[in-house]
Amino acid sequence: MRPFNYTILLVLIILASCKKKEYPLSSIEGTPVFNCSMNVNGNPTTFEAGVNNYYMYSSYQQDSNNVYGFIAGLKQANCSNCPNSIQIQINDFKVSAANAQTQIDSALFPGSYNYLASSSASYFTAQFQSSYNQPAASYLWNFGDGSTSTLSSTNHIYKKAGQYKVSLTVNGVSSCVSNINTFQNVGFLNNGFRTTIVDSSSFGNSASFFANNMQGTPPYSYSWNFGDGTALSTAANPNHTYLHVGSYPVTLQVTDNTGKVAYANYNFVTQTDLSSCAANYTIASVNATPNTLGLSNIVINWTDANGTVYTSKDPLQPAASYFTIVSVEDYQKNDNNEVTKKLHIKFSCTVYNGSSSITLTNADAVICVAYK
Repeated sequence: MRPFNYTILLVLIILASCKKKEYPLSSIEGTPVFNCSMNVNGNPTTFEAGVNNYYMYSSYQQDSNNVYGFIAGLKQANCSNCPNSIQIQINDFKVSAANAQTQIDSALFPGSYNYLASSSASYFTAQFQSSYNQPAASYLWNFGDGSTSTLSSTNHIYKKAGQYKVSLTVNGVSSCVSNINTFQNVGFLNNGFRTTIVDSSSFGNSASFFANNMQGTPPYSYSWNFGDGTALSTAANPNHTYLHVGSYPVTLQVTDNTGKVAYANYNFVTQTDLSSCAANYTIASVNATPNTLGLSNIVINWTDANGTVYTSKDPLQPAASYFTIVSVEDYQKNDNNEVTKKLHIKFSCTVYNGSSSITLTNADAVICVAYK
């Protein structure tokens, strides 16, 4: 019997163990990293990088106004005019010098974004002012769009009109912590219907409340809750007396003549309560600035099965359209050795080609964009 050649077997084992396992560049073993699931004209559609020859392409470009666009394209590899493919471009938040590096962490963060050429293509600067009835040690704002601040009072830019839950937490030097949060409407008249609560003539356990800085269309109807379990009030400027010394969460809901609703919350402390702490804030102003350069705006291009390209870049974009960045994280360099970010996004929009249109709804995607 011929002796078994253990040397050959050992060489084969070594070669097998050293062979590099190949994966699609845009996927991990068993689970695609990049993908997009959505309804195309109501038909469920899913694309996954590494499946059916699909690949996630990441790039960037700088336009004639020196605004960078961060681009993700999910399409089949090595195709021209790729059918059934999607390209997503997110514009930078500012103008850069030619070929300059970008401030990507300021440009891409969780929140809501407008589509380019939509009817509401403006951004809004809100001026927030805080108040606190005790010596304060620290402040923390959450503006409801994924961004925060630690200033006592600050300006904040909203990239899209909408309703945002804005909260303020103040830590006092005596370790007393107070929080206030309110849904704020940010936008043009009616879309930006807002109000705030003010108390005056406080004496003992009594106070007079009134709504301030009304931004809707009169006449108004009111619903006050004084935070002590007593009956609601529908007066415009109610007086209220509390049975006990303490702090109370006062809430107000105002409905204007067009049916728009504004909300306000307020931490009220009775005059003789010297220990409770109360954080409050007001929005002094909201100013709209036309976004003529498309800063922080979105363009989605969809190529159908026939190779026809449809784009979201159209002023007829429905009001129900949205684009939200859910999360952002660093990712590996792409094939061009460019640094990238991985984004989880959700969106709905209508894309157009002349008089024809296609709806892309309930989209949930993980994409990759490159930057300089």
